[in-house]
Amino acid sequence: MKFIRKLLVLCLTLLLGFWLGTTRLLDGTTLGSWMNTIVSYLPDTEQLNHISMNVGESPLFNGSMQLDSERLSPQILSPDSFRTQETEVNYDLVEQTIIDRVNELRLDLSLSPLQSNDMLKAGAIIRAQETEEVFSHTRPDGTEPFTVLEEEGIHYPYQMVGENLGMATYYMEEVEMAELIFNGWVESEGHYENMVRPEYEEIGVGVHYDGEFLYATQLFGTPL
Repeated sequence: MKFIRKLLVLCLTLLLGFWLGTTRLLDGTTLGSWMNTIVSYLPDTEQLNHISMNVGESPLFNGSMQLDSERLSPQILSPDSFRTQETEVNYDLVEQTIIDRVNELRLDLSLSPLQSNDMLKAGAIIRAQETEEVFSHTRPDGTEPFTVLEEEGIHYPYQMVGENLGMATYYMEEVEMAELIFNGWVESEGHYENMVRPEYEEIGVGVHYDGEFLYATQLFGTPL
């Protein structure tokens, strides 16, 4: 009971201090400086209402999962800059920009560039669409992601294959959005390892927009 009373007194004291701070009556005093310091560390509620995440999980090799911990890279957005559901997205531009940035990264490390593969791209497009429903390396039907390469019309026998997933609120132009998602992958250890893995030879990128979020999938592969 004494603890609750002390807690109530503390809360009332802080509220009174904040109110006095807004009236400017404490300006120039030690208490005023103390209250201003506390306020400076509190988050801006308007910004907190507009946080978008680039969410990532892990690299997947040879059809088996090796899960890392998730990495979240928040991007502070302005509410006036959100795209609308009617926005037409040049998917080809986003996909090609991501491939270009991956190959630039690999060339900087003296690695061979990845060749674009239509089968991997077809699978990546399906996976990008599926991540709107379930943002996970497990498909909505509960199977592993690389079963997408067995879908009708897709045939990709492989020695090795990997997947990167990314998403972000769509609020910039296509090239900028592609670079935003790519940079999120670069900053995440598991995604980065996929992009610079020397054994990979080919890549396919798929993109999907649901009216708010832009989803992107990279499928890496080394064919048989």
